[in-house]
Amino acid sequence: MNVLYVIHYPFFGGPQNQALRTVGRLAARGVTTSVVLPDEPGNAAERLRAAGIEVIPLPLHRLRAIPDLVLQARFLASLPGEVMALRRLIRERSIDVVQVGGLVNPHGAIAARLEGVGVVWQLLDTRAPMVLRRALMPWVLTLADVVMTTGIGVARVHPGATSLGPRLVPFYPPVDTAVFQPDPGRRAIARDEICIPSGAPLIGTVANLTPQKGLEHFVAVADALHGSRPDVRFVIFGSTMETHDAYESTVRGLVMNSAVGRAGALRIIDPGARVPELLPSLDLFLLTSAPRSEGVSTTVLEAMASGIPVVSTDVGALSEVVADGVTGRIVPSLDDGAMVEAVAALLDDGEGRLRMGAESRRRAMKFYDADVCADTHLRAYRLARHRHPAVGTGSTRK
Repeated sequence: MNVLYVIHYPFFGGPQNQALRTVGRLAARGVTTSVVLPDEPGNAAERLRAAGIEVIPLPLHRLRAIPDLVLQARFLASLPGEVMALRRLIRERSIDVVQVGGLVNPHGAIAARLEGVGVVWQLLDTRAPMVLRRALMPWVLTLADVVMTTGIGVARVHPGATSLGPRLVPFYPPVDTAVFQPDPGRRAIARDEICIPSGAPLIGTVANLTPQKGLEHFVAVADALHGSRPDVRFVIFGSTMETHDAYESTVRGLVMNSAVGRAGALRIIDPGARVPELLPSLDLFLLTSAPRSEGVSTTVLEAMASGIPVVSTDVGALSEVVADGVTGRIVPSLDDGAMVEAVAALLDDGEGRLRMGAESRRRAMKFYDADVCADTHLRAYRLARHRHPAVGTGSTRK
């Protein structure tokens, strides 16, 4: 079976990580995957190619959350030509299924439907406002053979998704639990590298420096805790995105002007591709994402696989993976006081953190491992292809 995965974002994030963790496993299951990325600057193509994944660059415009009529007009004007380019790829590569990443960019689905091949449309987050979800979901329900959502919570906030029956296939982001695992040796090396004093608790997050991650709240929580717990250290493992340089400047300014930042107890470090090496340094993972942001953050599942308890805001479907009081704590979004209270309680409960970390690891291995995710994708691909039995151009159809 041949799959074309169309992603409209050039910076490495959830969809690209999904490809990174599943393409090889899907190949072992008889699926060949090609990834289409925008032909523009970004770090996603380099990382995927380094992992041996075929990346096809194409001009791909995308809807932007900017009230700029000229920008949106360019998107609409470019749509026919970009759909045509994807149609050529479908024919040239004997594609059986096109996978679309995200709600607002229909190019791949339109091209697949015009070529008569299967469409798996993934709804990955809750960023789009409800008015846009209501406007676009009829197109998704019409064009998609299968809709995949990151958790049931994401399906519930996209009108019509839960009515699809077996054509709705929920999944969770893939984690390589052999790479992300508790490792005392790696922990010691990482803490030494980032200059964490022996015995100092370290609270951190992994996030691209974008507004949806609510990193201003991470800084506020760190600053509030610093007053009563000056021994605690904080780190944001955050990658820069050129499209959000103003937000990055704001966050760095908040750090510089905070007491915790001036004391050197909060740092921002770009992890590049070294998250598996650096994540074990943490004692507690804190996700401060804003409303209308996540589906399920991959980094939360990576922290769980590493045996690290998680405090997360209640956004998207995160309450499906972070079991409150069992693997961490779920707190209201934007509520800095609730975040401070939850983090402080876990800082004072070392045995509880160990217990939560062990249970997090167990659940990650059972439910969120990349092999589980690959099996779920294969089921979705087979269902989508089954709805087009007369179309069989793929040379490796299985």
